[in-house]
Formats: sequence, C-alpha cells, structure tokens
Amino acid sequence: MRLQPAKTARRINRAAAGFSLSEMMISTLIFAAISMGLLLGFVALERNYAASSDFALNHADQMRISDYLALDLRRALSLQAASNDTTIYIPSYYDPNGNPTTPALDGQGGVYYGAAGSSVMIHYYLSGGTIYRQQGSGRPTALAVNVQDFVFNVTDQGKVVSTRITFNPTFVSGRASADATAATAFYNVTLLRNTRTDNQIGVY
Repeated sequence: MRLQPAKTARRINRAAAGFSLSEMMISTLIFAAISMGLLLGFVALERNYAASSDFALNHADQMRISDYLALDLRRALSLQAASNDTTIYIPSYYDPNGNPTTPALDGQGGVYYGAAGSSVMIHYYLSGGTIYRQQGSGRPTALAVNVQDFVFNVTDQGKVVSTRITFNPTFVSGRASADATAATAFYNVTLLRNTRTDNQIGVY
C-alpha cells in the first residue's frame, strides 16, 4: 500500500522537527545543575588545596622558629620572655671578628667565654608580619614572613623553658575560633645547660 503525498510530508516534518520548548527548558536546567555542581566542586577543591598548602607552610615556619629558639635557649645565661618578644643572653662564643673565643675557668668550677661576665643578646620579635632573630647589634634575620597571625610564647620555668607557637588556620567559616587556633599549637621544651645568671637556679 502506497502512502499518500500529504501523509508522507507530515511524517517527514515530524521526524525533522527539533526539541519542543519544554524539552529545551528541562535540558537547560539539567545542564545548569550539573555545571553548578562541577563549579562548586572545583571551588571547594581549590579552597582545600590553598588551605592545606597554607597550613603546611605555617607548620614549617613553626618548626624553624622553634628550632632557632631551642638552640639559643639551650645556651641561655638569662632570659626575658614576653609574647612575640623574647630576649636571650648567651655566652660570647665568638669574638667580633667571628673567631671562636678561648674558654677560661672562673676558679669556681665554671667556664666562661670572652671577658668574664660578658654575654651576647639574642632578640626574637614579631614586626610587620615577619618574625626576626637579631644577635647583638647585628642586622636582624627574618625567620618567617607573612606570619602576622603567629603568636609565640616562651615560658620560663628555671631549669627548663617551654615554647608554644600558634597561628590562625585559614580554612574556617568566618574568623578562626580559639579552639581552631589552639589546635595549631606547636610545643617544645628545652633543658638549659648553663647556670643561670639572672637567678640562683642551676641546671643540675
């Protein structure tokens, strides 16, 4: 049986017709939802990567600062501790030319370097988002930069000195809470090997 020309034309037009308006709207909504989900996923991954990188860098800065503090505290003769500002006095192991000084006995079983009673000042402080270490009147050395949210505290306990360094994590909703900051704390405890000159407490 042969189809009539009018029916054949209607079938061809029906087969060649595009999507209807409702079909286009539904497909557009589905595409928009998938695109939005992908975009939010990429943004979350980017934020997570940035926060993880920032935390790793800050933790490395914490360890560097702690190592420097422990090195000087271990040799300390006296100590003046404050939040983000600590001054340590160590023996004069080197002369102004950078040469090692010859140790001498003090007649009481002790050893001193340089002139009797002399010492070198080491100053740790936070300024302009940078933590510096300054030895004597020399040029300060930057230990960590972009650490304006760092807080380092040195607790003097006589024979031992403890340090605590914290920072504000970036990947938080709004401002970092006290608990979030406390969770970043990095601790170190140092045993002093020299007899203190600012009090009567010795090491042994």
